[in-house]
Amino acid sequence: MTLRFRVVLSGACALLAVLLCLAYADSVRQDAVRQRSEALARYGGEVVSLVVAPDGLEVGDVVSRTNVTTGDWVAELTPEDAITSVDDAVGRKVTVPLAAGAPLTRLNFREDEQSVEVPAGHVALSVAVSEKLGLWGGAPNGTRVAAYEAVEGGARLMTDDVTVLRSTGVDGEGSALGRSTVTIAVPPDSVSAVLSSSTAGTLRLVMPAADVSGLGEGEMSAPIAVGSTSDENQRGTQ
Repeated sequence: MTLRFRVVLSGACALLAVLLCLAYADSVRQDAVRQRSEALARYGGEVVSLVVAPDGLEVGDVVSRTNVTTGDWVAELTPEDAITSVDDAVGRKVTVPLAAGAPLTRLNFREDEQSVEVPAGHVALSVAVSEKLGLWGGAPNGTRVAAYEAVEGGARLMTDDVTVLRSTGVDGEGSALGRSTVTIAVPPDSVSAVLSSSTAGTLRLVMPAADVSGLGEGEMSAPIAVGSTSDENQRGTQ
């Protein structure tokens, strides 16, 4: 094998490697575009850029460009008063804790006399209210609810230790983005699941009576549809 042939072969291999890298990068971009298009088709709304805290924020933390960033969020599921510019948040002190990956809202900077009281050992989250969420007309502050994830063929209990801290937009209070939201307190180990299901539109909140127990029993047979009648449920079991 001559030196010239080895040089040509090496150059061809290098060119092939560059073409493969470009093809991979193009594939990644196309996949991102496809996922965005699927999200728009699924939720019927545009994607907005919000300020999020990748590692979460605790009370007393000061927002800086090192602890927040921006991320895409489906507009239909955007929390009320979500902050869209990092400049609007930098330098402000957090008064209500924020879960990792959650969008920053003006609720996180409320003054002490206006801020909600988060139960010990819990994290506050703001989720968008929709017809499927289950909290029709809102719920009084302090109401205990259970969080389910709607899955194919039923629902899965994520946690029954959820407390309603504040409902906004439902009772006529406006919001900058025109969304109704509810702020809830959940255990830290349920934050990721609740956030994911809220983003996917599969979060369901139910209000059991004080004497109800065994919420997780038979959960996979629970109906997904909100507002289904007992007759419909009976027909589905026949």
